[in-house]
Amino acid sequence: MSRAVVATLAAVLVVASLAASPAVAASSADRLQTPDRFDTTTFRVMLYENGSATWTIEHYQPLETVNETEQFRAYAENFEDNETALYRNFVDDAEALTRTGTNKTGRQMDARNFERSAGVEPGQERGSVRMSFLWTNFSQVYDRRVVISDVFDDGFYLGDGQRMVFEHETSMEFTAAEPAPDSLSSPDSLAESRSVTYAGEQSFSDSRPYVELGPPDSGATATPNATTAATAAGESMWQLALVLAVVALGAVAAAAWRSGAAAAVLGDDDGDGGTATAPPADTAPGTAVEETELLDDDDRIVKLLEENGGRMKQVDIVETTEWSKSKVSMLLSDMEEDGDISKLRVGRENIISLAGEEPDAAGSPFDEE
Repeated sequence: MSRAVVATLAAVLVVASLAASPAVAASSADRLQTPDRFDTTTFRVMLYENGSATWTIEHYQPLETVNETEQFRAYAENFEDNETALYRNFVDDAEALTRTGTNKTGRQMDARNFERSAGVEPGQERGSVRMSFLWTNFSQVYDRRVVISDVFDDGFYLGDGQRMVFEHETSMEFTAAEPAPDSLSSPDSLAESRSVTYAGEQSFSDSRPYVELGPPDSGATATPNATTAATAAGESMWQLALVLAVVALGAVAAAAWRSGAAAAVLGDDDGDGGTATAPPADTAPGTAVEETELLDDDDRIVKLLEENGGRMKQVDIVETTEWSKSKVSMLLSDMEEDGDISKLRVGRENIISLAGEEPDAAGSPFDEE
């Protein structure tokens, strides 16, 4: 499929790794082109707190003469009154996408509530065609957060003259957007914005765009360029670990004081002429937080790789850390950009290696094991 045209919803996500047959992909390539009469396209994604989203494809055509305007009015009337090939293909591709999304993410997805409209926009001298549907379980939902990432597991290409807009009308707020959006509805504040926009032409890396909604005042910054979603996640984990460490140390100190261990350290007696004895280190209550919990996310992945001979399957990292697939993918992408690790695609799996521990590309990454 040509990367220069991503005219319908299927072209947003249908990439080589999706579980569709070559015949289906090939047949879609011809019919999913942007109609010749249109010059710009907007992919509009309305996000909901339950994880569903309304996807709307908007095509626009400039109208420079009265004749062009009248011709488009006739086209729009036919489009609304009849199920044209453009609309039928849109429905077929949306249903195929949700089936593929179900297999890709493990969440049951469906395409519902299809709608279409077309007309001449007053005062704007352009015609528009809109097609939309409700995509159930499009986003990941947990801990009162809505995360959009895993449907873009293999990246995404936005062509010239195209835009992708994520918007919401919920009680939540945008808490992360990676990479930095090209524009916000509230230019100085990600949290106060109701929409974030990416404009083409640009290519996105694995699991990008990454967009997150969370409760108000949950950490969004006034200037979204100041930190990435990965940095914010790492800082949150570090702060949590620090709090746990302080609590654990406090518990140990309190228990030691009650048991008389503190008196022994200070050289005092136990009140009966004897010297207080501290409990054995391995049975002391309130054992300190494990070392791995004090590591930041990047260091924990490095430690895992070191403990497994320098490389692991990405799916094994997910299982070991018990983090979400999208979080692991996001962290690994950032670490690869920093040169800390490398990724090798083998079939449908990613092999993650420490720098200098890359497998021989000519054979299986685990032949020597």
